[in-house]
Amino acid sequence: MSDVMRPTRRAFTWMLGGALVAGVHACGLSGTGGRSITFRMGLRTAFAPGEDTAGAFTTDTGWRVALTTARVVLGPIYLFEKASPLQPQALLRRVGGWLLPTAHAHEGDFFTGGQVLGEWDREVVFDLLAHPGEPRVLGRSPGIAGTARSLSLLLQPPSRALGAEGDVMEGRSLFLEGVAMQAEARVPFRIAMDFPPPVELQRVDFVPIQADLDDEGLFCLEPQPHRWFTGARFDRLAVPAEGAPVDVGPETQVHRALSVNVRRFDAFTGAWEPQG
Repeated sequence: MSDVMRPTRRAFTWMLGGALVAGVHACGLSGTGGRSITFRMGLRTAFAPGEDTAGAFTTDTGWRVALTTARVVLGPIYLFEKASPLQPQALLRRVGGWLLPTAHAHEGDFFTGGQVLGEWDREVVFDLLAHPGEPRVLGRSPGIAGTARSLSLLLQPPSRALGAEGDVMEGRSLFLEGVAMQAEARVPFRIAMDFPPPVELQRVDFVPIQADLDDEGLFCLEPQPHRWFTGARFDRLAVPAEGAPVDVGPETQVHRALSVNVRRFDAFTGAWEPQG
Protein backbone atom coordinates (compact mmCIF):
# COMPACT_ATOMS: atom_id res chain seq x y z
CA MET A 1 0.00 0.00 0.00
CA SER A 2 1.48 3.28 -1.10
CA ASP A 3 2.12 6.20 1.21
CA VAL A 4 0.11 8.40 -1.17
CA MET A 5 -2.99 6.26 -0.94
CA ARG A 6 -3.16 5.93 2.83
CA PRO A 7 -3.23 9.69 3.68
CA THR A 8 -5.73 10.28 0.86
CA ARG A 9 -8.11 7.70 2.28
CA ARG A 10 -7.65 8.94 5.83
CA ALA A 11 -8.27 12.52 4.78
CA PHE A 12 -11.57 11.54 3.15
CA THR A 13 -12.64 9.57 6.22
CA TRP A 14 -11.61 12.27 8.70
CA MET A 15 -13.38 15.03 6.77
CA LEU A 16 -16.68 13.17 6.51
CA GLY A 17 -16.44 11.68 9.98
CA GLY A 18 -15.73 15.13 11.35
CA ALA A 19 -18.80 16.45 9.55
CA LEU A 20 -20.95 13.84 11.30
CA VAL A 21 -19.51 14.58 14.73
CA ALA A 22 -19.98 18.30 14.20
CA GLY A 23 -23.55 17.70 13.07
CA VAL A 24 -24.38 15.63 16.13
CA HIS A 25 -23.22 18.42 18.42
CA ALA A 26 -24.53 21.39 16.45
CA CYS A 27 -27.90 20.01 15.40
CA GLY A 28 -28.55 18.04 18.54
CA LEU A 29 -28.28 21.19 20.64
CA SER A 30 -29.67 23.86 18.34
CA GLY A 31 -33.18 22.46 17.97
CA THR A 32 -32.98 22.73 14.16
CA GLY A 33 -31.85 19.14 13.58
CA GLY A 34 -32.34 15.57 14.80
CA ARG A 35 -31.12 13.90 17.94
CA SER A 36 -28.07 11.66 18.05
CA ILE A 37 -28.82 7.98 17.51
CA THR A 38 -27.13 4.62 17.06
CA PHE A 39 -28.24 2.33 14.26
CA ARG A 40 -26.91 -0.79 12.54
CA MET A 41 -25.12 -0.80 9.20
CA GLY A 42 -25.30 -3.81 6.91
CA LEU A 43 -24.68 -5.14 3.40
CA ARG A 44 -26.96 -7.19 1.18
CA THR A 45 -26.80 -8.10 -2.50
CA ALA A 46 -29.71 -6.82 -4.57
CA PHE A 47 -31.37 -9.35 -6.87
CA ALA A 48 -31.98 -8.40 -10.48
CA PRO A 49 -35.64 -7.73 -11.34
CA GLY A 50 -37.52 -11.00 -11.77
CA GLU A 51 -34.66 -13.10 -10.33
CA ASP A 52 -34.50 -15.06 -7.09
CA THR A 53 -30.79 -15.92 -7.22
CA ALA A 54 -27.96 -13.58 -6.28
CA GLY A 55 -25.55 -12.96 -9.15
CA ALA A 56 -27.87 -14.33 -11.88
CA PHE A 57 -29.21 -11.90 -14.47
CA THR A 58 -29.61 -11.09 -18.16
CA THR A 59 -27.72 -8.06 -19.43
CA ASP A 60 -29.08 -5.36 -21.72
CA THR A 61 -26.93 -6.88 -24.48
CA GLY A 62 -28.73 -10.23 -24.16
CA TRP A 63 -26.13 -12.25 -22.25
CA ARG A 64 -27.26 -14.55 -19.47
CA VAL A 65 -24.71 -14.19 -16.65
CA ALA A 66 -24.25 -16.43 -13.62
CA LEU A 67 -21.60 -15.29 -11.14
CA THR A 68 -19.86 -18.05 -9.19
CA THR A 69 -17.51 -15.77 -7.23
CA ALA A 70 -18.09 -12.11 -6.40
CA ARG A 71 -16.13 -10.17 -3.78
CA VAL A 72 -15.54 -6.44 -3.39
CA VAL A 73 -13.84 -4.10 -0.91
CA LEU A 74 -16.37 -1.50 0.29
CA GLY A 75 -16.22 1.46 2.63
CA PRO A 76 -16.26 3.90 4.20
CA ILE A 77 -19.99 4.59 3.66
CA TYR A 78 -21.69 7.93 4.38
CA LEU A 79 -25.40 8.80 4.43
CA PHE A 80 -26.42 12.37 3.56
CA GLU A 81 -29.51 14.44 4.20
CA LYS A 82 -29.83 15.85 0.69
CA ALA A 83 -31.28 14.03 -2.31
CA SER A 84 -28.97 12.99 -5.12
CA PRO A 85 -28.67 15.84 -7.63
CA LEU A 86 -29.28 13.19 -10.31
CA GLN A 87 -32.83 12.50 -9.08
CA PRO A 88 -35.58 14.33 -11.00
CA GLN A 89 -37.05 16.04 -7.92
CA ALA A 90 -33.59 17.21 -6.84
CA LEU A 91 -32.95 18.66 -10.29
CA LEU A 92 -36.22 20.59 -10.09
CA ARG A 93 -35.28 21.97 -6.68
CA ARG A 94 -31.88 23.04 -8.00
CA VAL A 95 -33.49 24.87 -10.92
CA GLY A 96 -35.92 26.52 -8.50
CA GLY A 97 -33.02 27.52 -6.28
CA TRP A 98 -31.26 29.21 -9.18
CA LEU A 99 -34.41 31.13 -10.09
CA LEU A 100 -35.40 32.00 -6.51
CA PRO A 101 -32.50 31.57 -4.03
CA THR A 102 -33.48 30.68 -0.47
CA ALA A 103 -31.68 30.55 2.86
CA HIS A 104 -30.53 27.20 4.31
CA ALA A 105 -30.74 26.14 7.92
CA HIS A 106 -27.18 24.80 7.90
CA GLU A 107 -24.04 26.02 6.22
CA GLY A 108 -20.82 24.21 5.46
CA ASP A 109 -22.35 21.46 3.30
CA PHE A 110 -19.89 18.71 2.36
CA PHE A 111 -19.91 18.03 -1.38
CA THR A 112 -23.54 18.37 -2.49
CA GLY A 113 -24.93 16.00 0.09
CA GLY A 114 -25.38 18.45 2.94
CA GLN A 115 -25.28 17.15 6.46
CA VAL A 116 -23.84 13.69 7.17
CA LEU A 117 -26.53 11.72 9.05
CA GLY A 118 -24.79 8.35 9.33
CA GLU A 119 -21.54 6.55 8.60
CA TRP A 120 -19.59 3.34 8.52
CA ASP A 121 -16.00 4.57 8.71
CA ARG A 122 -14.20 1.32 7.89
CA GLU A 123 -13.66 -0.89 4.87
CA VAL A 124 -14.91 -4.44 4.57
CA VAL A 125 -14.59 -7.35 2.16
CA PHE A 126 -18.09 -8.31 1.04
CA ASP A 127 -18.93 -11.66 -0.56
CA LEU A 128 -21.94 -10.83 -2.74
CA LEU A 129 -23.01 -14.47 -3.07
CA ALA A 130 -22.87 -15.47 0.60
CA HIS A 131 -26.23 -15.65 2.42
CA PRO A 132 -28.32 -14.42 -0.56
CA GLY A 133 -31.23 -12.22 0.45
CA GLU A 134 -30.01 -11.90 4.01
CA PRO A 135 -28.18 -8.86 5.40
CA ARG A 136 -24.65 -9.06 6.70
CA VAL A 137 -24.74 -6.76 9.73
CA LEU A 138 -21.42 -4.97 10.08
CA GLY A 139 -22.05 -3.35 13.43
CA ARG A 140 -23.45 -0.28 15.14
CA SER A 141 -22.94 3.22 13.74
CA PRO A 142 -23.42 6.73 15.13
CA GLY A 143 -25.88 9.00 13.41
CA ILE A 144 -28.46 11.75 13.54
CA ALA A 145 -32.19 11.05 13.43
CA GLY A 146 -33.67 12.22 10.16
CA THR A 147 -34.25 11.27 6.54
CA ALA A 148 -31.14 10.35 4.54
CA ARG A 149 -31.69 10.77 0.80
CA SER A 150 -28.30 9.96 -0.73
CA LEU A 151 -25.08 8.16 0.06
CA SER A 152 -21.44 8.02 -0.94
CA LEU A 153 -18.98 5.16 -0.59
CA LEU A 154 -15.43 4.25 -1.52
CA LEU A 155 -14.18 1.36 -3.64
CA GLN A 156 -10.50 0.69 -3.02
CA PRO A 157 -7.79 -1.94 -2.73
CA PRO A 158 -7.69 -3.65 0.68
CA SER A 159 -5.54 -1.91 3.27
CA ARG A 160 -3.49 -3.53 6.02
CA ALA A 161 -6.25 -2.57 8.46
CA LEU A 162 -8.32 -5.47 7.09
CA GLY A 163 -5.74 -7.99 8.22
CA ALA A 164 -6.43 -11.60 7.22
CA GLU A 165 -9.89 -10.65 5.92
CA GLY A 166 -8.26 -8.81 3.03
CA ASP A 167 -5.97 -11.68 1.99
CA VAL A 168 -8.66 -13.27 -0.17
CA MET A 169 -8.63 -10.20 -2.43
CA GLU A 170 -4.93 -10.59 -3.30
CA GLY A 171 -4.55 -6.81 -3.30
CA ARG A 172 -7.45 -6.19 -5.70
CA SER A 173 -10.57 -4.06 -5.25
CA LEU A 174 -13.06 -6.34 -7.03
CA PHE A 175 -12.95 -10.01 -8.00
CA LEU A 176 -15.61 -11.71 -10.15
CA GLU A 177 -15.86 -15.14 -11.76
CA GLY A 178 -18.74 -16.58 -13.73
CA VAL A 179 -20.16 -17.67 -17.04
CA ALA A 180 -21.92 -15.59 -19.71
CA MET A 181 -24.14 -17.40 -22.24
CA GLN A 182 -25.98 -16.31 -25.37
CA ALA A 183 -27.45 -18.74 -27.89
CA GLU A 184 -24.68 -21.30 -28.49
CA ALA A 185 -21.91 -19.11 -27.06
CA ARG A 186 -20.52 -19.84 -23.61
CA VAL A 187 -17.88 -17.52 -22.13
CA PRO A 188 -16.38 -18.39 -18.74
CA PHE A 189 -14.64 -15.33 -17.34
CA ARG A 190 -12.51 -14.04 -14.49
CA ILE A 191 -12.16 -10.34 -13.63
CA ALA A 192 -9.75 -8.82 -11.09
CA MET A 193 -10.09 -5.06 -10.92
CA ASP A 194 -8.32 -2.24 -9.09
CA PHE A 195 -9.58 1.18 -8.05
CA PRO A 196 -6.34 3.02 -7.24
CA PRO A 197 -6.13 6.63 -5.98
CA PRO A 198 -6.85 9.49 -6.31
CA VAL A 199 -9.90 9.26 -4.08
CA GLU A 200 -12.05 11.05 -6.69
CA LEU A 201 -11.76 7.93 -8.87
CA GLN A 202 -12.62 5.57 -6.00
CA ARG A 203 -15.72 7.36 -4.83
CA VAL A 204 -19.30 6.40 -5.75
CA ASP A 205 -21.44 9.51 -5.25
CA PHE A 206 -25.08 10.56 -5.46
CA VAL A 207 -26.63 7.14 -4.76
CA PRO A 208 -30.35 7.81 -4.18
CA ILE A 209 -31.85 6.38 -0.98
CA GLN A 210 -34.80 7.07 1.33
CA ALA A 211 -33.97 6.11 4.90
CA ASP A 212 -35.69 7.51 8.00
CA LEU A 213 -32.80 6.95 10.39
CA ASP A 214 -33.67 6.18 13.98
CA ASP A 215 -32.32 4.23 16.95
CA GLU A 216 -31.58 0.53 16.42
CA GLY A 217 -32.84 0.33 12.86
CA LEU A 218 -30.81 -1.32 10.09
CA PHE A 219 -29.52 0.39 6.97
CA CYS A 220 -28.39 -2.02 4.24
CA LEU A 221 -26.15 -0.91 1.41
CA GLU A 222 -27.11 -3.08 -1.56
CA PRO A 223 -24.69 -3.66 -4.44
CA GLN A 224 -26.54 -4.28 -7.72
CA PRO A 225 -24.22 -6.51 -9.78
CA HIS A 226 -26.78 -6.82 -12.60
CA ARG A 227 -26.20 -3.13 -13.34
CA TRP A 228 -22.42 -3.51 -13.40
CA PHE A 229 -22.47 -5.35 -16.74
CA THR A 230 -24.55 -2.82 -18.69
CA GLY A 231 -23.25 -2.66 -22.25
CA ALA A 232 -20.79 -5.55 -21.76
CA ARG A 233 -19.97 -7.40 -25.02
CA PHE A 234 -18.80 -10.86 -24.09
CA ASP A 235 -18.63 -11.81 -27.78
CA ARG A 236 -15.52 -9.62 -28.01
CA LEU A 237 -13.62 -11.88 -25.61
CA ALA A 238 -11.41 -14.64 -27.01
CA VAL A 239 -12.18 -17.90 -25.19
CA PRO A 240 -9.21 -20.29 -24.85
CA ALA A 241 -9.54 -23.44 -26.93
CA GLU A 242 -9.60 -25.62 -23.82
CA GLY A 243 -12.54 -23.67 -22.41
CA ALA A 244 -10.61 -22.15 -19.51
CA PRO A 245 -11.93 -18.88 -18.06
CA VAL A 246 -10.98 -15.73 -19.93
CA ASP A 247 -8.87 -13.36 -17.86
CA VAL A 248 -10.71 -10.11 -18.62
CA GLY A 249 -8.00 -7.45 -18.69
CA PRO A 250 -8.10 -3.64 -18.83
CA GLU A 251 -7.68 -3.69 -22.62
CA THR A 252 -11.07 -5.38 -23.13
CA GLN A 253 -14.48 -3.78 -23.69
CA VAL A 254 -16.02 -5.82 -20.86
CA HIS A 255 -13.45 -4.58 -18.35
CA ARG A 256 -13.89 -0.97 -19.44
CA ALA A 257 -17.68 -1.21 -19.19
CA LEU A 258 -17.47 -2.73 -15.72
CA SER A 259 -14.95 -0.15 -14.51
CA VAL A 260 -17.32 2.68 -15.45
CA ASN A 261 -20.55 1.01 -14.31
CA VAL A 262 -19.38 -0.03 -10.83
CA ARG A 263 -18.73 3.62 -10.01
CA ARG A 264 -22.06 4.90 -11.33
CA PHE A 265 -24.71 6.22 -8.94
CA ASP A 266 -27.07 3.34 -9.86
CA ALA A 267 -24.54 0.55 -9.18
CA PHE A 268 -25.71 0.49 -5.55
CA THR A 269 -28.88 1.17 -3.65
CA GLY A 270 -29.89 1.15 0.01
CA ALA A 271 -32.79 0.03 2.17
CA TRP A 272 -33.85 0.99 5.69
CA GLU A 273 -35.45 -1.47 8.09
CA PRO A 274 -36.81 0.05 11.32
CA GLN A 275 -36.40 -1.84 14.56
CA GLY A 276 -38.92 -4.65 14.52
